[in-house]
Amino acid sequence: MIRAAVDLSVYDTRPSTRRLALAEPQLTPVFFELEVLDRYYRDPRYYFDFGNFAGSIGITTEHYDSQDVAERDKVLLQTFGIGYDSKRNRVVVVFLRYLAHLSPEHQQIWNAYVVHGTCSMNNNYERATIYGYWPEYHSAYQAFLAEQAEINKLAHLIGKPSLFSRTFEEQRPEGFIPMLRPTRRNLNEFIHLLDKMISENINRDFFKGDIPLERQVQRHDGVVEIERPGTLQLLEEWLSKSCRTADGEDVSREVLSPLKEIRELRQEPAHKLRDDEYDRTYPQRQDEILDEACRALTKLRCILWSHPRARERYSPPDWLDSDRIVFLLGSSPTGAMQWLCC
Repeated sequence: MIRAAVDLSVYDTRPSTRRLALAEPQLTPVFFELEVLDRYYRDPRYYFDFGNFAGSIGITTEHYDSQDVAERDKVLLQTFGIGYDSKRNRVVVVFLRYLAHLSPEHQQIWNAYVVHGTCSMNNNYERATIYGYWPEYHSAYQAFLAEQAEINKLAHLIGKPSLFSRTFEEQRPEGFIPMLRPTRRNLNEFIHLLDKMISENINRDFFKGDIPLERQVQRHDGVVEIERPGTLQLLEEWLSKSCRTADGEDVSREVLSPLKEIRELRQEPAHKLRDDEYDRTYPQRQDEILDEACRALTKLRCILWSHPRARERYSPPDWLDSDRIVFLLGSSPTGAMQWLCC
């Protein structure tokens, strides 16, 4: 009946608007390949706000007011979320009503990336957008940022400067998001960013007074040079000197091994010329790397928490030690740490 009453030819260039005109529900979820987001993420004319399970896209005010930007590109996507196809690969989900607000040209761009087949929405996104519930899960990205902030709180409780020069819980760095296009280049960029947030972000003043920050090293020709160890080496030496498990075992390796691996992975592209590569396993690899980094920070937080000055004065956020963190494998580390040197 609708087809007979409406001239559908006026919607030929607007496939999503056409579906609404045919009385499809406005909150029909439509699923797309992740790559559809990349064009906006890489285009500085757009703001690209992507949190833990949801995001939005729009033209920036500067470019919206510019006559140099075509009207077709002045678009707003109020909300999009993450979903999964039948093989649990990540996809993008957008409700039909928001797609219908895009320009005809951008509707056709999105339509080219439609995923055909059974897909499902991320549980958090579905709960928030359909039922109005608070998120049930927290992402590993949230957990990583929270761990750094909590470690700094503990550092202050034990009378030390912040271990991390910066924390990012208020505004995460650009690129600290789930992978949008499964390529080697994107994986390397994430590893580079993660290492900057860890090893380049460690405050050397934290170790002052506990271990030497500079050493004299004699070269083969007898000349003595001043050497400044890297921040990961300082952290390893500080943990080895200060902390043991209840059984007297060194705890530094458990914390430092994943962080050193991230540093090594970052250096690898600098020494090899390799073509970019498309591989759908790269998002999972990114999750695994982030998982190991989160677990290392959790162990470090537990170590600092065992300090006599912090033991009774600190309580972590309930969710941070729960089983509601997605992308993490296993539970938070347990086992009392014995503080040996203050």
